[in-house]
Amino acid sequence: MGSRHLLSLMLCAVLPLASAAGLSQTSAFLPADQAFASDVWSEADGHTVAWTIAPGYYLYGHALAFEIDGQAVAADVPPGTPYHDAHFGEVSIYRDQLFVTLPTGSDGTELVIHYQGCADAGLCYPPQQRRYPLP
Repeated sequence: MGSRHLLSLMLCAVLPLASAAGLSQTSAFLPADQAFASDVWSEADGHTVAWTIAPGYYLYGHALAFEIDGQAVAADVPPGTPYHDAHFGEVSIYRDQLFVTLPTGSDGTELVIHYQGCADAGLCYPPQQRRYPLP
């Protein structure tokens, strides 16, 4: 048996084990909180939610939602880039950075942001939410 044939047999035996152990190609994807890093700050005229979106990833505009103390808050979301999505049809997406302003009077103790995004390489994350205490 040649060394090439032996190597092929070894790979055929090892790859399924690697996949079963969670070492498949999905491990190359960032965790959602790194792919879509968010931050919140407060100013006199309201609150700003900022995302830094990793290269090769994007956020869906239709999945953005904001709550303060359990109450939905209308936000000033800038226009996104039109995109044809295989599952959602025509949508807007955001790459690189996104800044969303919550209006003056959006006071409370806790902000919850809802979002969803995907990687260009084919992974779509389930809907996410993050909680931020407000001053």
